[in-house]
Amino acid sequence: MNWRAIGCLAALLGGFLVIGLVGMYVAFSGQSGCPAALQWDDRRYLVTGTPAPSPAFPSPGPAVDIGSTFLGLTTRTVYGPPGSVRSTAAADRPATIAMDCQNGAFQTYEWDGISVTPPPTSSGG
Repeated sequence: MNWRAIGCLAALLGGFLVIGLVGMYVAFSGQSGCPAALQWDDRRYLVTGTPAPSPAFPSPGPAVDIGSTFLGLTTRTVYGPPGSVRSTAAADRPATIAMDCQNGAFQTYEWDGISVTPPPTSSGG
């Protein structure tokens, strides 16, 4: 039995486990705060205003939960103005949305009018 080889393998395995655990901790730890720009499927939304204690829209009435989006490995709830509906189609999404920042605040975003990715096309063959 070669004790040097066993020691090297044990050190390598220990280092691999430590790096893996640190990486998982960083990846799964919740990131609070909201980004300056938000991409929700094929639309890009830019920040408007400052974070508020609740989803803020100019029209009166309660904000509507219209879905969620991923920010890193966390899911954030997205709200629309009163009268909005939950939809997977970009054309049905409102131009102004608000997102939960997971720190007790909600950030309002405005669609910049540009689709980030072109819609899928079918190719005949």
